[in-house]
Amino acid sequence: MNARQVEDRILALVAAQPSVRNVVLMCSAVNDIDASALEMLESVVHRLKDMGVLLHLSEVKGPVMDKLERTDLLPHLGGRVFLSHHAAVTALTTGACPPRP
Repeated sequence: MNARQVEDRILALVAAQPSVRNVVLMCSAVNDIDASALEMLESVVHRLKDMGVLLHLSEVKGPVMDKLERTDLLPHLGGRVFLSHHAAVTALTTGACPPRP
């Protein structure tokens, strides 16, 4: 799946479920991230924010996290980066994860 397909899929799923307030993108299969994927994530973050939805990331591998930290994406993410998908789901479903200011 390419970056555009991921963006379209995320936005279509959220549009179909208007009560959604959080989306967790599990990144365990992502070994590298290129400029088009970074642009897609920035676009998704902004479009989801316009819909009142926060994007969170889980299971981001070290090399990918290193690249993300060298961009402006993480400060503008709105959501959180979780070490595990289980931690993300637990925090978001129990209310233990307040949104970033």
